[in-house]
Order: sequence, then C-alpha cells, then structure tokens
Amino acid sequence: MRGLGCTLITALAYLIGGWLALQLRVPPDYAIVVFFPAGVAAGAALVWGRWAWPGVLAGALAVQILTHDSLGADWRHWAIVVPALGAMAMAAVSAWAIRRWVGYPSTLDEPRLVLRLLFVVLPLGALVNASVAVPTLVARGVIAATDAWGQWGSWWLGDALGAVLVVPLMWVAFGEPRSAWQARRRGVGIPLALALLLAGGVVRLLADAQAQQLRLRAEQAGEQAAQTLQRRLDAQIDALEAMGQLMARAPTMGQDEFERAAELWLRRYPGTQNFTFNWRVSRADRPHYECCDPGWPIMARDATGRRFPAPDADEHMVITRLAPLATNQAARGLDILTFEPLRRATQRAIDSGRPQATEPFRLVQEQGSQRGIVVYHAVRAAHGSGEVLGIVSTAFRMGDVTQAGLEAVPLEGLALCLMDRDASPDNRRLAGPGGCERATSPDHLGARTEWPLRFAQRAWVLRLDTTEGFWRQNAADARMHLTASTAFLTVALLAAFLLVTTGQRRRVEQLVEQRTLELARSHASLIQLAHFDALTGLVNRSFWTEQAEAVLSTARRSGQEVGIIFLDLDRFKHVNDSLGHAQGDRLLQTVATRLQACLRSRDVLGRFGGDEFIALLPWVKGRDGAATVARKIARTLDEPIDLDGVQVRVGASLGVTVFPYDGSTVETLLRHADTAMYAAKAAGRNQWRFFEPSMHEHVSRRLALESALRQAVDDPLRGGLSLVYQPQIDADGRRLLGLEALLRWDDPALGPISPAEFIGVAEDAGIIDRLGAWVLQTACRQLAAWHASADAPLFAQVRLAVNISPIEFARPGFVDHVRDALRDLGPATRLVELEITESLLVQAGADVTERMRALTQLGVELCLDDFGTGYSSLGYLQRLPIGKLKIDRSFVNGVPGDPDSAAIVRATLSMAHDLGLRVVAEGVETPEQRDFLRLHGCDAFQGWLYARAMAPAELLAWLRARQPGPA
Repeated sequence: MRGLGCTLITALAYLIGGWLALQLRVPPDYAIVVFFPAGVAAGAALVWGRWAWPGVLAGALAVQILTHDSLGADWRHWAIVVPALGAMAMAAVSAWAIRRWVGYPSTLDEPRLVLRLLFVVLPLGALVNASVAVPTLVARGVIAATDAWGQWGSWWLGDALGAVLVVPLMWVAFGEPRSAWQARRRGVGIPLALALLLAGGVVRLLADAQAQQLRLRAEQAGEQAAQTLQRRLDAQIDALEAMGQLMARAPTMGQDEFERAAELWLRRYPGTQNFTFNWRVSRADRPHYECCDPGWPIMARDATGRRFPAPDADEHMVITRLAPLATNQAARGLDILTFEPLRRATQRAIDSGRPQATEPFRLVQEQGSQRGIVVYHAVRAAHGSGEVLGIVSTAFRMGDVTQAGLEAVPLEGLALCLMDRDASPDNRRLAGPGGCERATSPDHLGARTEWPLRFAQRAWVLRLDTTEGFWRQNAADARMHLTASTAFLTVALLAAFLLVTTGQRRRVEQLVEQRTLELARSHASLIQLAHFDALTGLVNRSFWTEQAEAVLSTARRSGQEVGIIFLDLDRFKHVNDSLGHAQGDRLLQTVATRLQACLRSRDVLGRFGGDEFIALLPWVKGRDGAATVARKIARTLDEPIDLDGVQVRVGASLGVTVFPYDGSTVETLLRHADTAMYAAKAAGRNQWRFFEPSMHEHVSRRLALESALRQAVDDPLRGGLSLVYQPQIDADGRRLLGLEALLRWDDPALGPISPAEFIGVAEDAGIIDRLGAWVLQTACRQLAAWHASADAPLFAQVRLAVNISPIEFARPGFVDHVRDALRDLGPATRLVELEITESLLVQAGADVTERMRALTQLGVELCLDDFGTGYSSLGYLQRLPIGKLKIDRSFVNGVPGDPDSAAIVRATLSMAHDLGLRVVAEGVETPEQRDFLRLHGCDAFQGWLYARAMAPAELLAWLRARQPGPA
C-alpha cells in the first residue's frame, strides 16, 4: 500500500506543480519559465524509487493535456505520450545521477556536493525531456521547426529551474537520512518555500502587466485592419456599380471599349481578376449567338473548373465582355447559370437589385492556390422598363485583395484569416493559410481576435491571431523572460546558500558516514567481482551454480519443477571477427539486456563465458512453461541489433531441460541442456529443443565431425579433402566460360560427408578460414597447372570461381592470403572469381567495401552467389564492385512451371543486365529450364544438363572430347 500511496502522491504533486507552472507563464511566447513538476519528478524518483515512476507518467500525461488545451492543440494524439515518457526518463536519470555523483542518502553538507547537485547534475538531467519532447512536437506541428532550438532552450531552462527549486524541498520533506533532514526543515524548507511564493507573485504581476500591454496592441492592430479592409471592399462595390451603370447606358458596347472602361478599376484595385458583362441569351437567341454574334459556343463549368458545352436551357447568362481579355480567355463564353454557386448569387442579384457575392470557390482561370469570389450586379434597361439586360460581375483573387488592402496596416506577427460566415462550414476560407478557418489558437492575451465585415450582402469575418512574431517585437519581451528567470534563479542561489550553511553543523558526522559508506562500497565491489560477470553484470558461473543448487534443494522438498535454458549465440563469432571485439562486447551487453527482459524477477540469468548464457527458471509450470520462455527468447534474439548504424542478426540455439524429468542434479541438467542446444544448432540455428535421450547420438556425430575435420584441415590429402570443378557453359551451349571449384570431403573413417553438414561445423569450430585458404590455394595451383600444360589453349578464357565464407572474408588478413594464392598465376589472375553470399553485404561497412575494392585491384572479379535468397539490395549492387550474379537453384528449379519463380528469374535477369552485370544460372537440369533462361537473356548455365562436377583429370578428358565440334 505504501508503494501505491507514493505513486498517487507523486501524480497529484506533479499535476499541482504543472498547474502552478502554467499560471506563471510570461509573455511574449508564454513559455513556462519554471516547471515545478520536473523537481517533483526528480525528487520523488530519488526518494521513493521506481514507485514514483508511474505517478510521474500519470501526472505528466495530465499536464500534457492541460498544456495542449492552453495552446489550442489537440491532445488526443500518441505524441503526448512522448513528453510524458521523457518526464519519467528524466526523473529516473536525474535520480540515478544524484545517487551516482552526489550521493543518496546524503546530508548535503559539503559545498561542492550542493553546487554539483544544483548547478551540474540537475541541469544536465533536465536535458532529457527537452531533447525527447521538442523533436516530437516539431514533427507533429505543435512547435514550428524554425523555433525548435528556442523552444528546446526554454523547455530545458524551465525543467532545470524547477528541479533546482523543488528537489531541495523534496529532500527536506522526505529525504534520507530522516534524522538529519528533520533538523533542517526550519532552516531550509520554510525560507525556501516563502522565497518561492514571493518570486512567483512578482512574476505573476509582471506577466499580467505585459499581457495587458500586448492585448491593447493586438486589439488596436485588429481594429485598424478591419476598418481598412471594409473601406477597400466598399470601394470594390462602388466600382462594380459604376460598371453596371455604364453598361445600362451602352449594353452593346464593344470589347475594346469595355476594356478601356474597366482599366481604371483594375489598375486602382490590385487583386481584381476581371470585370465581365454577361449577356442574357434566350433559348431562341442561342443559335444566333453561337454562330454569328459574337460567334462562340456557350460553355458550362463544374466545381473543378472543367469546361464543357452548356446544356439546353430557357435562358443563359453568358460572359461576353471581359477585361482584361488576354488573361481571362478561359472564362469567355461561360454560362454562369450552369454552376450552382454562381447561379444562386446571380438570382439573388436580380431579385434584390443589389450586388451579390458568391461563396468562395476556385476561379476558372486560377493558376495558383488562392480562393476567389465573384460579385454579380443586375443591369437593367436605362429607359425604366426594368428589363434585365444582363449581369455585370467582377472576380477577385481574395489573397491579393486582402494583401493589397492591408498593405499599409502594420500586421507583423498577426496571422490573418478572412472567412465567409454565410458559406457552408467546409468552404468558408476567403484568404489566409489553408485550414485557417478551422484552426484554433490559444487565447493567451484574452484579446479580441474577430471583426465582422459586410460585403455584397454576405457576412464576412476577419480574424487576426497573435503569433510568436507579434509577441517578440519589443525588447521588453526578452527583458520579461530575463526578469522572471532571474527571480527564480535568485531563489535557487538562496537554496544553495541555505543548504551549505545549515550543513556545516553536520560536517564531522558526514565525514564519518562517508568513510563508512566507502568501506561498504568496497565490500560491495568485492562481492560484485566475485559473483557477477564484469561485462554484462549478470551472475557468473559459480554464483549461478550456487543459486541453482539452492533452488533444486527446495524443489526436491516441495515437489516443484525447475527449468534450465542453455543458449549459445549462432553468429557471434562472425560479428566479433568482422566488427571487432568492442562491438562484440556491446552485442553481448545488448543480448543480456534483452534476455533479462524475457524473464521474471525471480528467474536467474547468468553468463558462462563467451557467447553462452544460462537461465534458471524456478517453479516453472513443466515443459509448457519452459517452452513459453524459450519461444519468447528466440523471438527476441531474432530481432536485429543496431551497432553504430550496422544492423546485425545473431539468433541463438537454445537447449531446455526441466527438473526432475531431465536430471536430478545441476550438473546433469546442465549437461543435458548443452546437448539439446547442440541439437537445436544442428537443426538449422535460431531453434530451441527440449532434451531427448536420442540427442546424445547427434552430439557424438557432431563432435566426431569436428575432430575429423580438424585433422583433415591439418593434412587435407590424408583427411579426404579434394576439389572438383563444375563447368559453366555459354547461352548457346557451345563454349566453356568458367569452372566452379567445389569442396568435397570423403573422410577415411566417416565416409563421404555433405558440404551442407561440414561447412557449418567448420564455421562453429573456428577453422573455416584455414579450410577456405586451402581451397583457394589449391584451386589457384590447379589453374596454374592447366595453363602450364599442353592443354593450356582449352583453358585460355575459362574463369575459375571459388566460394568464400563470410567469416573467412571478414578476417583482417584475407586480402593478403588472396594475394599470396595468386602470386604464381601471372596473367591468369584475371580469370579468378571469388563468389560471396548476400549475408556479407548486409553488414557491408566501410571496411568490407574497402576489402572488396582491394580484391578487384588485384585483378579478381567478385560474383554474388545464391542471389535472391538473402537480403538483396540494388544499392549494394550499384555501389560495390560486383561483376556477376548467380541465380540460386531454388529459383531455377521452379521455371518455367512456377509463376513466382519465373517472375523472380525474369526480374533478376532484367535488373542485372540494366546494371551491367553478367548472370549465371546454377542447377540447370532440364531442356525446359535452359530454354526459358536462354529466352530471357541468361549469360551462362551450370548444372547437370551440361556436366556434373568433375575431378581435374576427368574434366580434362571431358574437355578434350568436346573438341573441336560443338556440344
């Protein structure tokens, strides 16, 4: 219950502190000068530990909601969780840093510790939330990108001041040792609380005065803008009515005369798109209008501005006279009655006899993004009959009209939005940024922001919202921030003074306690070294075994079950060799952290050395419970791990045993878990297996293979190692293009062993580089022998491909080994190819790329083997010096019958040729496969359809038999 109480107290204190901080925001940008919850969070995390974390998270979420509401932003978004998590992280980091560099429990009676706490540790800890939250709010749009650094600085300063002011109060109220701090409550707590109240009152008075001044400025600017814009709009109506009177007297006015009459108004009022006179054309008059006078078709339009022939109607209002004509050709001949918004405004203009404006819409001739309106005014016969001769109209680009009308009004820092209140809710914006009619902004000033306007019988409203630019126009704004910050900084200095002066009385006691604490820490360090792994912090083998013995002793008496999971990382040696031991250590630390997250608090995780880990699962629910943990670990370790930008996957092989079914002692359970782990590794890695008695046979087989392979590598000829060569034939099936050297092992005792079985053993045993070096040297010697023999013409242009293991490639001396192997080849060096797999390219850092380029400088060509089965990337193919691709036999087997395989093969061939790469298809065994590949441009074929892999003598006989005729 105590823990829950601490959580609730923390959440409530955080919320109250946040509300107080919001009340003390000061102009110009209403940033939070001091954020008290930062101190509440750090102090609570220090005093109550992890029990305070949920309270910090809950309180931070509540304060985020309050803050978003005050800013006019929508808080119902995942982004509010980020600052809340940042607050929790900051609290945890600050508490940890205080414990680490200041000490807790502590009496804080040394000046250096007080200064370190208030002016180093707490300000540095305050960096956490600002660095997490500000980028998130910038990405969401709550904070402008241009103001990110300023907001980051304000956020950090507010958190730092809040922590410096509140953490001492938290320490006085709840800190340990309790006896030492109870005596200092009067000397530190009361004066500091009174000083905070005084500083807060001063800042609040200053903020209110500054806000009143800004409120008056904003309202004055808005009033002036509204009056100016209304006068401009009235003048636009006057111009339209003047054109209407002119057309009433001369309805047959020609185009040139019409343009001269409108030129005055167009020049005087920027933003006026045009003036038009819309003739009234009846159904009977339409044929004459379209064929003779004026002789163009009557058109209609839709909401997007698309034009099409107007449908038949009783009458049309056709745009016949335009000014200026040159920029408004698209509107000529348009029947305004065919577009509903224009038709409604036209009818109102005829019925009322007064100018009528449309809702905002996109003008036909609009090329940009501005909204437009059209104002219509009915033109009646001058002789008094009241007959409607037509409609005179004018179109406005409202952005230009507004800008020109308010050009002389000082509106710096005010966000303008002109809206039509009579329009539909989703179509009210006339001018201003897109979406401004729906936007809401915080009313920090309490100033008036909207002014009504009347234009052509429609109710418009001008809204001017204050922005940070408006708030920051005067130097007094910066002084306001400085004054507020200085007030609270003065209180922080007072806190430091009070802590130092009141702590001197306990100086002697503190020194004694410090010496005692040092001795205790020394003892703890010795225990740590004796019982825990220095790299990962996990228990070591001896301490784990002690705990396992104790757990099994209890389990024997209570009849409960205990699980043990032994795991070995699958590709750790490759990462350690290719990226270095430092990155290997980081990998082990990351794995340890992930494993710990998969286990319960009572489970015991240990490191046995190297890349081996062991988990003890007390009171597990039989095999089902152990299987659940094993699956969780396997999934977790299969996820990629980032090592300075390099994504690596290691995976793990897990062996699982359960007491009492798989053994009665710790030693037996461990041995059987190790056996199960090797069975999982043999099953394909990244697997887990329960121990089965039959596994002993598999483990014995693996050990026998490893021992025999080591002997074979030491003496390849006696050990049964040999190379065979499989031909690669050109697309016509006539010419031998290359040979692939393939390793075979026929052990004298074990018999023939598949490469799929012994290559993995060589990699795990750490002898793959020695084996690969022998293969490369043997292949190069064979190539040199062929070129020095009488049959050299048969091999003149034949390339020799040798497979390279990624582990072998990653060795620091690999390029030198290749250079040594090529030394005696002379010009034939250019015929050597090294085949690498895509797994190498996944971690192609600068060192791998440099190594590949060094090989090509030796004259060796690089070929990408088994393309499409790993992590193919066009970026690698374009960036790295690769000259050839090999399509894996798994895809070749599926053509032409399998549509998926056929599609992959076609795409691979097309892509490779576009990149200038040659392509070899391996595993070609049927004429249908050959014909499909040949049809789609494959360069070479390798497979049993042409020839199997052969020993050198057999290969020579095969080549001689092919001469001189074609295959």
